[in-house]
Amino acid sequence: MQTKHSPSLYALLVCSVLASGWSTARAAPSSDSSPSVSSPAVSSPSVSSPSGAAMHGASAGTHPHDAGSGHSGPAGAHFDPSAYSLTGGLLGSIVSVQRNNIPDADRALYGVVTHGYRAPDLMLMALRYAAMDAGTDAARRARTLAQLQPKESLARIVLGVAAFHARAWRKAERYFSLHAKAPQSFLRLAGQGLRDWCQFGAHPGTGRQGTGRPALPHDAVGYLALMQEARIASLRDEKRTEKLFALLDANAQAVPPLLRLQTLQFEADWLAAHRHADEARQKLAQAGAVLPAFQLVASRLVPQQIGLSFPPDQGLAEFFISVTALLGDTTPHEGGPGEETLKDVRQLKILLLRQALYLDPHMTLARILLSEELRADGQLDMAQSALDGVEEADPLAPLSDHAQAQIALKREDVKAALHALTRVARANPDNPDILSELGMTQNQLGLAKEAVATFTRAIDHVSVMQAHIWPLLLGRAMAWDHLGARAKAQSDLDRALALAPSEPVLLNYAGYSDVEHDERPEQALALLGHAMVLAPDDAEIRDSYGWALLKQNGDLAKALPLLLSAVNAAPGDAEIAYHLGVAYWYQGRQLEARDQWNQALNNKPEPATKALIEAALAHGPDLPVMRGRPIPAAR
Repeated sequence: MQTKHSPSLYALLVCSVLASGWSTARAAPSSDSSPSVSSPAVSSPSVSSPSGAAMHGASAGTHPHDAGSGHSGPAGAHFDPSAYSLTGGLLGSIVSVQRNNIPDADRALYGVVTHGYRAPDLMLMALRYAAMDAGTDAARRARTLAQLQPKESLARIVLGVAAFHARAWRKAERYFSLHAKAPQSFLRLAGQGLRDWCQFGAHPGTGRQGTGRPALPHDAVGYLALMQEARIASLRDEKRTEKLFALLDANAQAVPPLLRLQTLQFEADWLAAHRHADEARQKLAQAGAVLPAFQLVASRLVPQQIGLSFPPDQGLAEFFISVTALLGDTTPHEGGPGEETLKDVRQLKILLLRQALYLDPHMTLARILLSEELRADGQLDMAQSALDGVEEADPLAPLSDHAQAQIALKREDVKAALHALTRVARANPDNPDILSELGMTQNQLGLAKEAVATFTRAIDHVSVMQAHIWPLLLGRAMAWDHLGARAKAQSDLDRALALAPSEPVLLNYAGYSDVEHDERPEQALALLGHAMVLAPDDAEIRDSYGWALLKQNGDLAKALPLLLSAVNAAPGDAEIAYHLGVAYWYQGRQLEARDQWNQALNNKPEPATKALIEAALAHGPDLPVMRGRPIPAAR
């Protein structure tokens, strides 16, 4: 699967434009367009019915362009083929894909395909973007594109899921069967699980009973197969269910945590169905140990009702979540896969989670996982809309709120992050990690008194000798500094340094705050020098050390290279730009200094930094250590 970063994808689109002749002529409707293409809806009533059309689910959000009947895009009801430019559509596709804009790329690519451009790779790309997009119109576009290329693995997934949702079990099973021309396709990995759920949907009370000893899972794929076998066996209350879960428990250590978490839920459901409520609760209480994020909700988890009436849609949606766990983490790591590879995997996870939400729009876990992948992909509006409407009473609501806080922080909407974290803290009043996040957010908003109270609550729940208390002490010290209570801030910093003497972030703040308050100059340089050794490429630390050398020692020769490299690494940081401007000023480079300060003002500096910049622009900087030194003539 290609991405916007892939040369082959970009080349494909550019070559498509060149092939169209860069003509401004209008594209006529394709003569070979089938009725299913000229109408976005799938012809099968069972799939395009109101119950089946809500692919991706309301919970995943409907894109604003999907609303209303006046939309003139490819999915609209009033599209005028004579007004469409194929060249323009291809150019629009290039721009949208390069900008990583899923909704726009979906519509642009769909328009190109439905107006006659049928390059196989471009058609598959159009299908992928439609399958990743939100809303019922995007779902219809995906089904239409899938009908044009029914032998593609992704098309078979889209069409199979639509048939499954319409309870057309045999039709869905045919789609989910492995196609001979795609031996390495997604269906080879997941096809058997998909077909097992088709069989459960068709015949809930009968199926593979597993007369022999179940196979030992040799890897995560084998574990997933065994987990699905145990899940379906538990729904049918087969005698072998207990043995299957025991085998899963014995082989759970080497599999992704999300699969282990699902196993806990499935086993708890089965135990509760057999009136072992205490054991079921004990199983679910382990969730936080399996997946640390679930510490926020472990006490809220409850067994689900199971049996032959269990919704097949829910079962298949759970299976899609399981498959995404096999695909791994898409967060960049040093020494890990490159961004192109990670983006390919991320997009696959997004479209699989869309299928899960088509089947079960209210599956909160799928919504949270989808939101995380969209956030990592830079799709912040879509990430937020995926979480809209999660009720406060939902067992996973604190996880949803925490995800919303991360989205808000990435948007630099600190107020929205504060509201979300406040809800998380209300549900987890004793969780020091959440209280720390809340306190830091309060600090960012200037709510220093509230931040002190929040950090104090967090500290009260952590042993004073535990090393990981240092971030809480650091956060409270920052709040004390905002309140002008320097002695209290210094006390917290000294405690933190005693517990964590080699944490670069702590060393940086402690040393820099000494410099800013003209305190303990030798200690400040020692702390910042140690931080430089530990994190030599950190822009903030290089700035702090350079500023200390300049402000305390007047050492322009050593300070300037550090400040210049810090600005190059963090060009949007107003405080670093102010420091470099001061160094330029004392070198006689006043024009460059003013340029740095003017740029810094455009970067929305903190009030205190803004005041320093404005004073420097009006009168020049005034460092006591530099008084009396001649300043070279301006140059």
